[in-house]
Amino acid sequence: MKHIWMLFFLVSCFKTAEEIKRDEMVDQMSVQLEQSSTLVADLTQQVTDLQTRLANTTGQIEEIDHKTQKTSAEQKQTLEQSIAQLQEQVKALTAQSSENKNLLSQLQSDLNAQKRYSKKVAKTLGKIAKDSQGPTLKGAHKLFEKNKLKQAEDAYLILLDEAKINAAQTNAVWYNLGLINYWNKKYEDAAAYFSKIYTKWPKSSYAPRSLLYIARSMDKSGKKAEANAVYEELIKNYPKSSQAKKAKTEMK
Repeated sequence: MKHIWMLFFLVSCFKTAEEIKRDEMVDQMSVQLEQSSTLVADLTQQVTDLQTRLANTTGQIEEIDHKTQKTSAEQKQTLEQSIAQLQEQVKALTAQSSENKNLLSQLQSDLNAQKRYSKKVAKTLGKIAKDSQGPTLKGAHKLFEKNKLKQAEDAYLILLDEAKINAAQTNAVWYNLGLINYWNKKYEDAAAYFSKIYTKWPKSSYAPRSLLYIARSMDKSGKKAEANAVYEELIKNYPKSSQAKKAKTEMK
């Protein structure tokens, strides 16, 4: 009987040790599980943080890409505008160059015509120089009255060149030369002669007549605004003249 109790005691002791060992293993596993849970939580938080940083970085990259595209578009637009401006400048310079060439050609043509005219006048002067008396103002006026305009013009130019006439006579000669050029449709030359009269002798009887023909010459040359300005000056400075009345009807 004693042996049976001893055996029972040993078995009881053995189970207790086994349970203790099992409990220790459970405790260890609980600690490991807790540590693993903590580790998993830490890892989960790290993953969340990484995802947040990734999202922020992706947003920054997209923003940078958008700004880059916008900047490139603006630079492209600015460059296109600069190119367009340069093209307009080149176009304007090309047109100006062409205009200058045409003007130079016209000036050269006018110069050649003036040279031919000077030679012709010189030739006429040479012929007249053989005549001891030379042209007279009275004779030049007769040529003008007989509508021999070219001969009258040559005679008037000789008289002006030789300076054998006084101021009043010069005034009349310039007026007739202006009329000759106007009738010959040389409107710029005509205006130049009439302008001499108005500039030097604004109080003479030829002044309002000269202004009227200056305006008409401008109008014939297609310079409507300039013509109207001269008409207005005529009306203002010589309001009671017959030329002022004509100016009022001729203004456009």
